[in-house]
Amino acid sequence: MNTHPRTPSADHGVPLYTDGPFKGKPKEHPYHTVLHRLARMGVNPLERQFDESDHAYVVRMNRVYAGQFGDIVDSGILVNKG
Repeated sequence: MNTHPRTPSADHGVPLYTDGPFKGKPKEHPYHTVLHRLARMGVNPLERQFDESDHAYVVRMNRVYAGQFGDIVDSGILVNKG
């Protein structure tokens, strides 16, 4: 199991977000899923807090948007990813 953090070269050509709350992250699940759900709801992503991890950010949005991201939070996919 590879425990090293992902780098652009490790993403095998997956494009990265160049702005927004997931800047520098790959345009794939779970990041794409979160932004796609927000777009379907017609809302802009919340501004990230200083030093807020990806997991903490999605947990906060899950609270604000009444559980829309519970499946991502419960999966643990964002724990220790930033």
